[in-house]
Amino acid sequence: MSPRDIYQSREVEFISSAERLQKLSDRLSMARLAAFAGGLVMFAVLLSFSVIAAVVTLVVALALFTWLVIKYETTEKSRKRYLHLAEINRLELKCLEGDFSRFKTGDEYAERDHPYSYDLDIFGKASLFQYICRTTSRPASDRLAEYLNHPASLEEILLRQEAVAELQPLTDWRQELMTLGYLNAGAGNDPEPLMQWLKSDDIFLKTVREKIVSRCLSLLALASVIAVIAGLPAVVLAPVFGVNFVFYFTRFRRISKLQEQVSRSSDLLKAYSAIIRLTEDRSFTSPLLQKLQSAFSDEIAASDRIRQLSKLVGRLDYRLNVLVSVPLNLLFFTDIHFCLVLERWKREHASRIPGWFTAMAEFEALASLANMAFNNPGWLYPQVTEDYFVFRAEEMGHPLIPAGRRISNGFATGGTAKAIIVTGSNMSGKSTFLRTCGVNAVLAFAGAPVCASAFTVSLVRLHSSMRIADSLEENISSFYAELRRLRAIISGAESDPKVFLLLDEILRGTNSDDRYTGSVALIKQLTGYGAVAMVATHDLRLAALGKELPQSIENYHFDVKVNDEELFFDYRLTPGICSSFNASLLMKKMGIKV
Repeated sequence: MSPRDIYQSREVEFISSAERLQKLSDRLSMARLAAFAGGLVMFAVLLSFSVIAAVVTLVVALALFTWLVIKYETTEKSRKRYLHLAEINRLELKCLEGDFSRFKTGDEYAERDHPYSYDLDIFGKASLFQYICRTTSRPASDRLAEYLNHPASLEEILLRQEAVAELQPLTDWRQELMTLGYLNAGAGNDPEPLMQWLKSDDIFLKTVREKIVSRCLSLLALASVIAVIAGLPAVVLAPVFGVNFVFYFTRFRRISKLQEQVSRSSDLLKAYSAIIRLTEDRSFTSPLLQKLQSAFSDEIAASDRIRQLSKLVGRLDYRLNVLVSVPLNLLFFTDIHFCLVLERWKREHASRIPGWFTAMAEFEALASLANMAFNNPGWLYPQVTEDYFVFRAEEMGHPLIPAGRRISNGFATGGTAKAIIVTGSNMSGKSTFLRTCGVNAVLAFAGAPVCASAFTVSLVRLHSSMRIADSLEENISSFYAELRRLRAIISGAESDPKVFLLLDEILRGTNSDDRYTGSVALIKQLTGYGAVAMVATHDLRLAALGKELPQSIENYHFDVKVNDEELFFDYRLTPGICSSFNASLLMKKMGIKV
């Protein structure tokens, strides 16, 4: 079955299951109402005949009501789970059609000054990140962004490829991973405040007498209450509760500070616990997945430890209910007790939390890559080599262009100190081809499959200068912004020539003569360092550099055909220099008399 067929069948199956559970929920809702109302009516009727019979009937009715409430909540949870699963498959069907707008954009990771991510649309709306990302936790999104922002080592790339290939067919497991995040609203929260608390000094445990004094005062208060029940005047409670109030009030600020650090983390921890449980319960064969899974190994499962912390944090939040908090704290100092237990948990397990969260994030990031691989069974895992420089691809297309509209090209080059000049008319596909090469290289360096039928690339640094914009905030023009970009490229190539450069219309912000002179100088300087650059340009004079530097220049072009003043693009990369342009025809169509 194709991915489309699988998603369609799963969507139908999950919707059917959700509808069946909806009917059951409706019946349970009516049944619990009947049990409650019926119990009260029977209690009232039987009370005049037999008190014992009335009480027994009421107890049975309340027990039945409680069971129906629990059953209803369990059914509703399962129904919501199926609805989330149906939605996941519905969104994947849209993704196959080219609409992946409902997934995370990754705007927070966009950096205009990054060596390549801004130019290659790695983050933001309609970006590579949005196409790939299926993570539900913030650490996992951060980790996936790191995959795309920073090339991995060759060893890590091979490990990831094997891990992604193992996760690729596990549709049930991957979608369950996503559902666990969706079912817990706190899954997307930032765990950074919690992590800061784990690193902070103890507030209560460092005071040795805190636990002893609080327990003694609790016992005194409890004894006073018992004494009053036994017959002593209630006035004896005043000094006891007065002392307890002063003791609690002097610690109120410290309690509030601790709660602020961990507040709203209960749902987040519950979601993380469930995600980690899913990874603990499955057997894996790839070395990377086994290594990540081993991070959770302990006498007590990591998921149970985190769930325990979630419960402790949730209990501390009880203090927000004044009606419950005031009497419990005046009698038993429950807030102080929960703070002590939390800090004791932190002392015992805080050092393990970063490793657990890191492994969890890695699992989710790899699952996102596996989901992309599953959606595109025709893509392949590339060969990445440390030899400089190799770039060979067959049937290579841009991953973000739907398969029905995607035009694929073959391309191969090798050696050092080289410039690939790509000429062509407006809208012929030059910039898209540069981005196609760059985006597929990013995927290869992340350990993911690429959009090609064959692909070999050297593990190098990527650097681009394609999308230059001025900055009102910094008061600089687009030309000066491009010069700063090129300066960074030159510095990088000079220090380490093992770089693949993608340059689109160099020095576009100046006149044609200066642009040509500067472009020639830049290409000669970069090839002189031994770097490899791919340059898209309208200027045919740059392509003529092949005569002057035959060992360093390779020429390719995209052609355009004109039929009855209509333009036809085939978007096919062809060796040689472009001989047809369309600017004049386009201007005529816009009403400019040329």
